[in-house]
Amino acid sequence: MNRSLHLSRDLPKPEVDGTGYRPERIELPESGLCHQADNEWPAELTISLLQGKWKLKILSRLQLGPMRLSQLRKFFPGASKKMLTQHLREMVDDGIVVRSDLSARRRHVEYSLEASLGVAVLHLIGTLADWGSRHALRLSRRHLTRDWPEE
Repeated sequence: MNRSLHLSRDLPKPEVDGTGYRPERIELPESGLCHQADNEWPAELTISLLQGKWKLKILSRLQLGPMRLSQLRKFFPGASKKMLTQHLREMVDDGIVVRSDLSARRRHVEYSLEASLGVAVLHLIGTLADWGSRHALRLSRRHLTRDWPEE
């Protein structure tokens, strides 16, 4: 992937038939690795859904239960309100997070994980974390000493 992906809406879509996207069967070689000639769109989509400085941390907090924007801001003081709002809107648009308007008199909005996609994304993040733990010693020193955002 040579280009930077910011939103899933930036990705090229597969061919569309009258009923929606036509699923394509991808045959994987025995090694389990995809070659460049294979359909890369699903992997690009997945990466774009998680791409963002605060998205993984937001998802890990939402795993604990619904939260308001003000609560998330307390967890991540280094993140601006604008950035957290932008990431939350993207995840709501992508169907990973649910925005619930619980307003009666005052404005009250909570964010929570979507029941199926949100939980599936957490499973994917856990798989990535396991892979990173197993291969951490083989990764370059530059990646291991990278500055990560403070919680």
